[in-house]
Amino acid sequence: MEMHPQPCVLIVDDMRVNRTILSSLLASSGVASDLTTSGRECLDLCRENDYDLILLDHRMPDMDGVDTLVLLKDLFREKGKETPVICHTTEDARDNINLYKAAGFVEVLIKPIQPQQLLDMLVKYLPKGSVRVAEKAQEDRSNLDKELNELPEWTRTLPGIDLAVGVENCETAEDYLDALAVFAASIGEKSDEIERLWNEGDFEAYTLKVHSLKSMARLIGANLLSSLAADLEYAGKHGDTETIKEKTPMLLSKYRAYAKYLSRLMDEDAAEEDRA
Repeated sequence: MEMHPQPCVLIVDDMRVNRTILSSLLASSGVASDLTTSGRECLDLCRENDYDLILLDHRMPDMDGVDTLVLLKDLFREKGKETPVICHTTEDARDNINLYKAAGFVEVLIKPIQPQQLLDMLVKYLPKGSVRVAEKAQEDRSNLDKELNELPEWTRTLPGIDLAVGVENCETAEDYLDALAVFAASIGEKSDEIERLWNEGDFEAYTLKVHSLKSMARLIGANLLSSLAADLEYAGKHGDTETIKEKTPMLLSKYRAYAKYLSRLMDEDAAEEDRA
C-alpha cells in the first residue's frame, strides 16, 4: 500500500499526561503530533502551521474547547482551508455529544481514550493510506496480559488501583508507569490546592481541581478515588456545600495516601536521573 507523507495532528489539552498518552497513541500509528496546553496557544499554532487534524480538549481553564473552536472556524475561513476538529472530553459529558457536534466538532472522544476508537477516527479523517494500522494489535488489544507482566512486581500490591484498567487506558506498561509518575509527582501540590480552595470557599476553582483529579485518577485505574472526586465535582457544580464539607477530608486523605503508595516509583525516577 502506498504511504502518504506523515500526517500531523495538533493535541490541545491542559493535562500533561493526556497529551503524553495521545501523542504515544498517534506515534504508534505513524502519526506525528504537536502538543499545546491552551486554546490561545492552539490558535497561535494554527496561524503558523497547517494540521491534518486537531484533538481539542473541551474543558480548559483559560478558554474552553467550544470557544476555541469558534475562533478556529474563523481562522480556517481566513486561510481557506478547513481542518477537522475532534473534541475529547470526560465521561460525564457523554450526554452532550450532539451539542458538541452541533457546535462544529466532527467527532467526540470520551476520556480515557480507547485506542481503537482513536484509530478509527484517524483512519476516517487523515489522508487515505497515511495511518499505519498494525494488523493484530489494532484489531484486538489482547496483549494486555503481556503489558501487565512488564510492570514491576511491587505495583501489584498498590491498594485501590486496577492495573488492568490503567494499562488498558495507557496502552503500554511504559506509558502507564509514566502516567503514575506524573500522578505521584503532583499529589502534594494539587492536594494542597484543593484544600486551600475548600477552606477559602472558592467552589468554582475547587470544582475544576477535583474534575482534573477525577480524570487523572480514572486514567491510572484509581477507580474509588475517581468516583469520590466525581461526587465532589457534582456537588461543586450544584452548590452542595454540605457534601463538599463532608467528603473533602476523605478525598484529601485517600489522595495523599498515594504519595506513600507510589514513593518507590518516585525513588526509582530519582535514581535514574542520578545515573543519567
